[in-house]
Amino acid sequence: METAALAEEDAAASRPGSSRHIPALDGLRGLAILAVFVHHYGAGGGDSSLAAVRWIATVCGLGWSGVDLFFVLSGFLITGILCDTQKDPAYYRKFYARRALRIFPIYYLLAGIALLVVPWGAWHKGDMFFLVYLGYPAALIWPSLVSIPIRITHVWSLSVEEQFYAVWPWLIRRLGRPSHILCLCAAAAVVSLVLRIVFPNWAYASLPCRMDGLALGSAIAILFRMGLRNLCQRLALPVFAVSVIAVLLICGFRHTTVHADRVICTAGFSLIAIAYGALLILAVGPLSNLFSARALRRLGKYSYGMYLYHFPLTAAFEQSKPFFTRLPFGFFLYVGVCFVANLAIAILSFYLIEQPILNLRKRFEYAREGGDLGVPVQRGHAARFEPGSIPTENLGKANLGSPQ
Repeated sequence: METAALAEEDAAASRPGSSRHIPALDGLRGLAILAVFVHHYGAGGGDSSLAAVRWIATVCGLGWSGVDLFFVLSGFLITGILCDTQKDPAYYRKFYARRALRIFPIYYLLAGIALLVVPWGAWHKGDMFFLVYLGYPAALIWPSLVSIPIRITHVWSLSVEEQFYAVWPWLIRRLGRPSHILCLCAAAAVVSLVLRIVFPNWAYASLPCRMDGLALGSAIAILFRMGLRNLCQRLALPVFAVSVIAVLLICGFRHTTVHADRVICTAGFSLIAIAYGALLILAVGPLSNLFSARALRRLGKYSYGMYLYHFPLTAAFEQSKPFFTRLPFGFFLYVGVCFVANLAIAILSFYLIEQPILNLRKRFEYAREGGDLGVPVQRGHAARFEPGSIPTENLGKANLGSPQ
């Protein structure tokens, strides 16, 4: 992403004495960025004369939901980090330092490029809110002051996540008890649905209206640490099937996959979050081999850079689209060429810019008290989290390698 793509390396670091992580979560990130990419590059074939292209374009129209998968992943991983490091004396400093080193460099690189290539007079004063991750809700509150002259409005999701990071560490440490955190997650999910119903214009791009995905991922992290992983996995497949069918029925009855539809942006968003939460549980269980596939994991590794760069690049690639449409299967060639180019740029960005800066996170390692990600606390729901209490080999196959 998306910053959901950023957290698992910190999750490994928060398990003192262990560099283990769950490979399948890399694969989930790969699926998420693939969905977002095809939404922006593949959904434009709806007017094709080929039925196959029209059908694929319709499916790509739901690719925007990849952001919801990023949100669920982010909630799961970030809450895990925060719960496992509550006793670290530098709890806040280390969390925010590690987040900043991962998120800021190429975000502000993109912002700098945008400021250089767009004439200064084309910007509005309100556009500067994006520099401090307040572009949303600023664009919703004062639409006349915010009018980005370049395709970077996709960073709304980063605004949502950065705002989440601003408040969630304090809430987790303040509440402490798993039962209290679960109540908070449930309340956040309900309130977000109500807010989307009452304020449909805010439904897609504001933290209060998108908290259900983040809260659901957080709740799964808590349930795993309470020793309820097996119960979650027994329920995951039927919940996934029912929620996916419900989303498809909504899209069918509404004759659209557009996220601004009144039913999709209310009940639909909640059902999509539930489906992705169930998929996450399946991915660290029976579907771990599928989501540990090398191609998906590699895509997940570079997903943050790809997410940031892919939407602005649509403006450049669209110039070549007429050429491709004249070729047999030109639609597929166009999407394939754009995908390879975007991935190459993301890979270069990772190794030339991101990875050297990531090495600085060694200065902010978490206190080594022993433990592992996903430690289930089996002392009763009233207990506070104690990092390192019980190991969690069952969360997924270990990967004793790169923290990515």
